[in-house]
Amino acid sequence: MNNLHRIAVLCGMALFLFASVSVNAAEEGDQTPFRSAQLIYNKIEGYPSCHAATIVELPDGNLMAAWYAGAYEKAKDVAIFASIRTKGNKDWNEPYILYDAPDLSEGNPVLFTDKKGRVWFFFVTMFGDMWTDCKVFYMYSDDGAKTWSEKVTLKEEKGWMTRNKPIELADGTIALPMYNEVAWSPAFFLTKDRGEHWALKAEDLRVPGGAIQPSIVVRKDGSLMAFLRTGEPGGNIWTVTSEDDGKTWGNPARTKLPNPNAGIDAVNLASGGIALAFNDSPYDRTPLSVGLSYDDGETWPRRVKIEKRFGEYSYPAIIQSSDGIIHVVYTYKRQQIKHVEFNETWLKGK
Repeated sequence: MNNLHRIAVLCGMALFLFASVSVNAAEEGDQTPFRSAQLIYNKIEGYPSCHAATIVELPDGNLMAAWYAGAYEKAKDVAIFASIRTKGNKDWNEPYILYDAPDLSEGNPVLFTDKKGRVWFFFVTMFGDMWTDCKVFYMYSDDGAKTWSEKVTLKEEKGWMTRNKPIELADGTIALPMYNEVAWSPAFFLTKDRGEHWALKAEDLRVPGGAIQPSIVVRKDGSLMAFLRTGEPGGNIWTVTSEDDGKTWGNPARTKLPNPNAGIDAVNLASGGIALAFNDSPYDRTPLSVGLSYDDGETWPRRVKIEKRFGEYSYPAIIQSSDGIIHVVYTYKRQQIKHVEFNETWLKGK
C-alpha cells in the first residue's frame, strides 16, 4: 500500500468515526448550546407602555407574539398588538393591532395552537376602570392566523381573567387556565368540543394571600399540575394537582421557589423535563429566570437568569417549538417586549 493509498484509507476511517459519533450524539439529543435574544420592536408611536406578552408556533412554523399596549395599563386606548416572525428569519415583522374595542381597555392576550391546527386567541376587555370589570372573549383562526372568527364571549360574568396558555389533553379536551380577579383564586375552563361548551372547574381554590394566573403542565404519570402566582408579600410559587384531567383539583402546596406577586409560565419539554419562567426573587420583578426540572417540579437543579439587571422584566410566556427551541417572551421595562430563544443544552449549562 503506497502512502497516498494509506492516507486515503485513514481519512475514510476518520470520516466514518466522526459520522458515527455525530449520529450517536444526535440520537442522544446532544446539541451545541444556542441562545439568542432581541426586542420584538423598538417603539410603537402613541403606545408607550406595554405588558403581558404571549407566544405561539403557528401551523406553518412561523412564530406569533401578542401583547397589550397603550398610554399606561388600564388606559382607554390600550389595544392588543401582534407580530409575526416567519420561519427561518431572525427579525420580527412590524407590529399590528390584533384587537381593539374603541374607548375600552384590553388585556392579557393568550395565543394557542391546537393539534388540529386551529389557532386560538383569548383576551379580556375592561368594561370599567379595573381588572375586576373585565369579561373574557376568544376568537379562532383556521387559516394560520390570517383571518379570525367573530368574537365569542367565554363568560358573561365580570372579573374573570386569562393569562397563560391552555393545554390539549390526549382525548382532545382543551384545559384553559383562568382566574377570578375578584376572589383572587385560580380556576380552569374545559371544553371537549373545541369551544361549543365550556365547563368551569375548581373555582374555589384558596391560598394565603390569594393565588392567580395558573400555568398547567402534564406530569409523567399523566396527572396535571398547575403553578400559581401568589399575592402573599415575599411569598412563593404554589402548585395544585389534578388526577382526573382537570375536573377536580387537590389542595394547593407551597414550593420553595420565590414569587414577588408576578406572572409565571411553564411548559412541558419534549425531553420529559419542565421549564418554568419566573422572577427568582421574593420582592422584585428582576431577575427573570428559567428553571429546569426533570422530576415533575420537585427539584430545580438549573435556574438560569435571562435578565438580571435593575428594572422590570416580567410576565413571561414560554413555549417549545417543533424544532426543539425554547422561546420566552416578556415585558421589558414596560416599554418593549423581548424575545429570548435557546435550546435545552444551553439551559442545562453544557
